[in-house]
Amino acid sequence: MQENTEPVTLESLTEDNLPLLLNAAVRDADPLEVMPPVDGEPGWNAERRQAFLEFHRGRSLRADQPVEYTYVIAVGGRVVGAARLQPVEDGVEAGVWIGRSDRGHGVGRAVAEQLRALAVQVGARRIVAVTTVDNPAARQLLDTAASTVSGDTVTATLDLG
Repeated sequence: MQENTEPVTLESLTEDNLPLLLNAAVRDADPLEVMPPVDGEPGWNAERRQAFLEFHRGRSLRADQPVEYTYVIAVGGRVVGAARLQPVEDGVEAGVWIGRSDRGHGVGRAVAEQLRALAVQVGARRIVAVTTVDNPAARQLLDTAASTVSGDTVTATLDLG
């Protein structure tokens, strides 16, 4: 694994950078990795692209109270994925997707560190992350947190102090 040497940044999702996030998803991720399922043929058809935009507009870009905080992940200024913090009881649930080309290069670890700092800034007392048992990259990121396994689901909790 060659470590990334370019800066990894998180920028709040906006209408201006939402098309860049969609382009990154279409270029380098399967729709099921980055959004809820949409009926129809697999792949990034017009309906699925529109559903991706509507999904983010309905969760992070709402004029009233957003459901979650979503951040565009950039490596050296190039959009490669998204991260989110969703308020839950006593904390936030974190989620991340990174395009296939940028996985395994330390981007996830840099994002996790920044999400932890952002969670503290919004006053969260803990971070919860959920993944599947067959996602070794995510599980490695969660290795410092207390984890439980139930069936195919791994839930990790990290107290922020």
